[in-house]
Amino acid sequence: MCEFVANLSILLRGTVDEKLQWTFSLYDINGDGCITKEEMKEIVTAIYELMGKVPEGCEEEQAIKDKVERLFEKMDRNCDGKITLDEFIECCTKDESIRRSIAVFDTIF
Repeated sequence: MCEFVANLSILLRGTVDEKLQWTFSLYDINGDGCITKEEMKEIVTAIYELMGKVPEGCEEEQAIKDKVERLFEKMDRNCDGKITLDEFIECCTKDESIRRSIAVFDTIF
């Protein structure tokens, strides 16, 4: 319960960097400090499922793979097949749509 409250506090009251670090840790499933394509695919699939867009069949799976590829093209600056925290934060802070979606939490309460 304490961890939930701490995470909620970061989302609602944290700085942009704190929110991005929390988001990065969500994608970094194994906690090794990097996001792999497989980890990204797992989270993107889970997001689709939460939105009621259950990936069934080749078409949906391909759409997820394509999305992951586009995200890696954008974020994996050194093309080593993984996204570091620095790469993630740099890309997210430069992307206006990501900054706007993070700012949504500032106006909830």
